[in-house]
Amino acid sequence: MVSDFKKQVYEDFKNVLLNADEFGRICSWNDLPLQIAEDARTDLGENYDAQGVNVERRKIYCRDMDLIPHPRVTEQVDFDGANWYVADVKNPFGFLEIVLERRIS
Repeated sequence: MVSDFKKQVYEDFKNVLLNADEFGRICSWNDLPLQIAEDARTDLGENYDAQGVNVERRKIYCRDMDLIPHPRVTEQVDFDGANWYVADVKNPFGFLEIVLERRIS
């Protein structure tokens, strides 16, 4: 029973959330295409001042099998042609939730 439920959630994640006709898009991750969905909430502290430094944050989701090896906290990545740092990574239920961060001027 549980495995059928997990399969259904995984398929829904892939076919709805990551679907480019619904919420998903293809980004560039270290110069490779990656199918993602991006969190549109504005409460991520997108632009905030931390000890005088402006920081922008973004949260993205992808299938865990699409990004091997998984990113590590503090790793620098090229996301859509810009340098970002991985601030957090979670791996719930077959997908990755990645928070990216970069300093802006």
